Amino acid sequence: MGHRPEAVQQESFPLLDDIVVLSDAAMKAGKPSKIVPRLVENLQGLLGNIGELPPSLLQPGAREYVRRELYRSPTFGYRVFAITWGPGQSSPIHDHADTWGIEAVLRGELEVVDFRSVREYEALSELVPSGLHRLLPGNVISLLPPHDLHACRNVGTRQVAVSLHVYGRQLEEVRRYAHIEGRLYRQERMRLKSV
Repeated sequence: MGHRPEAVQQESFPLLDDIVVLSDAAMKAGKPSKIVPRLVENLQGLLGNIGELPPSLLQPGAREYVRRELYRSPTFGYRVFAITWGPGQSSPIHDHADTWGIEAVLRGELEVVDFRSVREYEALSELVPSGLHRLLPGNVISLLPPHDLHACRNVGTRQVAVSLHVYGRQLEEVRRYAHIEGRLYRQERMRLKSV
């Protein structure tokens, strides 16, 4: 019996039913500190051989990555997105607005650099790199605030990368960090766009 997700995108997405079932199961853990590790563990082996992706998911934006909503949970409120990254496209350093989540690679390779704040001013932050992840298809990482500050980049020079994201709630705006000089960054609100 297939689960009927509240799909947002018209095209079918491989394993979306499975992702929804595993996300629903993880949500029953109650607290983000338990939900996220369970979801990472459940998805880790599932997404490495996802098969053919819908053609629309392989179409990056001309200048920046494209974010596509795949599912909204009517019961738990979490959201599932696919992000398409053209060769060399990247995100700015950003947080996730106090929302937990996971990120997984479905196609290509992403480099994710974690950052931590060593000092906060009024509108500025002093940031330093605190970790590096090279994500291949099937790899899944967790995002648990306050340790969710990072930047992502498609390291491929010719290949489109596609990542899957599950966020604990609607994520419309995040804080991004614009580089000023040295380790100083200016905090800015960034509205997220989805197609």
